[in-house]
Amino acid sequence: MFSHVSRLGLLIVVLIPALIFVLLVDFGDSARAQVQFGFFQEFEEPERPFKVEMNREFRPILNEYQAEMARRQEQGDVITCSVQIFREAHWMVNYTTYRDRVEQRIADLDKSLEEKDQSWAAEQTKGDGSWGACYEAWFFRLLASVEALREMQVRGERPRHPLKFLEPVNTPEKLTKAFESVLVSRMETEGRSYRREMNNLATAMGQLLLRPGMDEVLDPDFPREALAEAMIRFMDDTWQNPDTGYWGEWYENKDGEIVKTDDLSFTFHIVSYRHGKVPRLRQIVDTTFNLRERPYPFGWQDRGTKNNHHMYDVVRLLRYGWPHMTDLQQARAQAEIFIMLARSLRLTIDGQGKFYTDAYDNVGDAFYFGVSFLDEVGYFWPTERPWFGAKRTYPGAERLRLLLMKHLQALDQRDPMVLSAIRKLDGLE
Repeated sequence: MFSHVSRLGLLIVVLIPALIFVLLVDFGDSARAQVQFGFFQEFEEPERPFKVEMNREFRPILNEYQAEMARRQEQGDVITCSVQIFREAHWMVNYTTYRDRVEQRIADLDKSLEEKDQSWAAEQTKGDGSWGACYEAWFFRLLASVEALREMQVRGERPRHPLKFLEPVNTPEKLTKAFESVLVSRMETEGRSYRREMNNLATAMGQLLLRPGMDEVLDPDFPREALAEAMIRFMDDTWQNPDTGYWGEWYENKDGEIVKTDDLSFTFHIVSYRHGKVPRLRQIVDTTFNLRERPYPFGWQDRGTKNNHHMYDVVRLLRYGWPHMTDLQQARAQAEIFIMLARSLRLTIDGQGKFYTDAYDNVGDAFYFGVSFLDEVGYFWPTERPWFGAKRTYPGAERLRLLLMKHLQALDQRDPMVLSAIRKLDGLE
């Protein structure tokens, strides 16, 4: 079986002392964590009844489709359209009360699975120049399009059709208005949360406006610099929580009060695309540690555990926050990373070098986030990372890298997540 000796050695050498350290630190912070968690429970309430009810009705159905989609992808089927439809249905179940639309999307999903090769859904559409042909919502097509443009930039290509899908955000005024329109969710009156829209918008525009080289796939007159300035101004002056340093969706409760959430995913994307050049990094460090026991989307936990996606987010934030940490926080950060590495190797990879896909709607995503986490902590490459202690070489790392590469090369080579994971395994990204 794969690397049992190396896993056992890692557990013995680093996990036990690291666990002791974290338990000691957590014990000291427990009272503060309990108070803050109680506060979160209070202002999550407007969304929770809707989410619980929708999930009770539709989650068993979606779980069956999720398992079937993973099986189809692992046997070599390209079900790009089905993945897009599933994501849209999943979003509506978790963030809206749109039962009729969910039922229609599930019917669309069922029909789409009749087709074995759906590679056409990964191509640019002629109408508005977007990617993501089976998405109905603009904010899903926006993110899919930016990810496709990122891959075109890597290959040195340009889009065939004009990028008309960017018209809603192609001026500083439009972009600011777009952010403002999804900043505050009013579940009681509108029956939906804008969290997913806001996350997709920030993620897509963060890559499009801040990733080096993306101007190569845009029209020469696209106001990229002015848009980036407007986005950063909105993020720092309007959106960021000055007390915690975090970003997240805001909720208006039944009394008309606005409550701001601290969202790990939002904050990861913003800090990452800005390469750590954000205000209040000291507060971001404190908040990241305080969120350790909270559930997604606010904290590290996902259904009672931690998955590679959230662990990747955490390690990236700890990396950028490292210079702003106290000595005790730096020691804790290293201990936490050791524990996450041991957990990832032991619990998220099977004996054949494949990542488990339970938490993902796309097999490529499971591999991308698993590879990204291991790459971020330096598992494959013995380069020195101050936030993870001295340079280390791990037995079995090269064998795992080759196994993961083999599995990735068998997946859809048009999937941006698959391609990015391959580049990371090659040390190119």
